[in-house]
Amino acid sequence: MKRQLWNKVLSVAAVAAITAGMLTGCGGSASNSATSGGQAAASNESEKAPAGGTQVWRMAFNQTEDHPQYRVMEEFSKEFKERTDGRYEIQLFPNETLGAQRETLEQVQSGVIEMSIVNNTHPGSVSDYFKAFDMPFLFDDVDQAIRFVKESPVMEEVKADTEQYGFCIATYMPAGTRSMFTASKPIKSVDDMKGLKIRTMESDIYVNMMAAFGGSATPMAMGEMYTGIQSGVVDGAENNEITYVNSKYYEVAPYWSQTNHLIVPDWLIINKDVYYGMSDEDRAVFDELCSEAIDKVQVQWQADVDKLMASLDTSKVTITDDVDIQSFKDAIAATNQKLVDSNEKIKKVYDAVQAMK
Repeated sequence: MKRQLWNKVLSVAAVAAITAGMLTGCGGSASNSATSGGQAAASNESEKAPAGGTQVWRMAFNQTEDHPQYRVMEEFSKEFKERTDGRYEIQLFPNETLGAQRETLEQVQSGVIEMSIVNNTHPGSVSDYFKAFDMPFLFDDVDQAIRFVKESPVMEEVKADTEQYGFCIATYMPAGTRSMFTASKPIKSVDDMKGLKIRTMESDIYVNMMAAFGGSATPMAMGEMYTGIQSGVVDGAENNEITYVNSKYYEVAPYWSQTNHLIVPDWLIINKDVYYGMSDEDRAVFDELCSEAIDKVQVQWQADVDKLMASLDTSKVTITDDVDIQSFKDAIAATNQKLVDSNEKIKKVYDAVQAMK
């Protein structure tokens, strides 16, 4: 509870300070919400960046400073500042300091902050294209997901669709694979999911996924997960290895089961007016660094996974890596097909993924 309360205190204080003392670099003053689709009024470049000044951008992040995405974005910020002769500085705010991911998406839309890293489910709340990426077993592995994001022509449509809501997709941030971790027993097949309450992100797709697996989804914020498992509100959760170890969920959920049921992107997002407010030259530098960040995150991600999972005390943590994956695929097949058939945008992404396999 102390951890959750402290995160909320930090969030309120930080957002209040930002709102009260807006620095340069905010792309507009009109408000956008996740549902309105309104766009902030654009400012011209001379208003945004006085001669010789530095625009300070704030980037929200819900993980720790040790996270590979954070480390890559630290390097990104330094190089972006250097290559634009100090015209931009990106300040990183980890540990949900600026709020949970849904809140930071709305802050980026409205221009309260400039950037955030958010899980795919949040862009999926405004654009149906992204719902396809939440489908269990959409990709066979992370390499395939990276190749799709880099090479598929459909991705241009996916990215463009968010601009009507006031933000742009800057780049894909690999986030590994997601598996189950539980408090009282390992998951060896889908049969072991029966009756379990599993924390998920707030998404109808996740709720339907857990129902298909035989359990039930309990959406809750990241900052509530530890105490939720500890207190028995949920029986476990699903996430990637880095989050599992770095956030010490193994203390309250010592059974890690390698289900690999999701390969869900994280996205680096940026306020639309901020993005298009850059000069063509500076935006080209930004885009180049974004493209490079994909592979940099993946390399660091895999190294961290190997190191962190090897660090666990196997006398206290049970790792099950021989899960019957096919039983999960069979259980979710009808639910996936129903989702594909429900929406043309989802179907377009799904068909494009299948065509690249």
